[in-house]
Amino acid sequence: MIGHIIAGKVRPSNFRLGYADLVTRDGGVMVRHYLILLRTFWLGGLWASVYLVRPLLEHRGFFPQHGMEVLHVMDGLGLVCGAIMLLLARFSQPLQWRETPLQIMLVMMVLSLMYFALMPWWKLQMMMLHTISLLGLIWLMMAPAQVLVRDRRHG
Repeated sequence: MIGHIIAGKVRPSNFRLGYADLVTRDGGVMVRHYLILLRTFWLGGLWASVYLVRPLLEHRGFFPQHGMEVLHVMDGLGLVCGAIMLLLARFSQPLQWRETPLQIMLVMMVLSLMYFALMPWWKLQMMMLHTISLLGLIWLMMAPAQVLVRDRRHG
């Protein structure tokens, strides 16, 4: 690649994009990078709020009265991120519902909805958040760069 840059042979045809990348004519939007960014925001925010913010608020005496509000917001933002990820992936290519990363994300979204159904019982909500966090870790370990859809050109 460096040799091509030095020789001045850099052309758009030299760069290969994955099947999940949606590229417009004017040079643009890469869906896979947005999916990775949304997954990072969802899982990073969830892990930070559950494993960093909650213990700090509990130590200061603000949990569960005020600390649950932070967790409600992060769970809601996770649902929004999941919905946007589904829409982006669906518009870039047909989704294969049998793929494990997609199924894990759908289970995480259902558990996030169930989190709000358990509103009066904050201990059950915490168990739900730990389950979502564990599923997120499994999802990340299974498909670090794949997110939802497999690259069809390379198998």
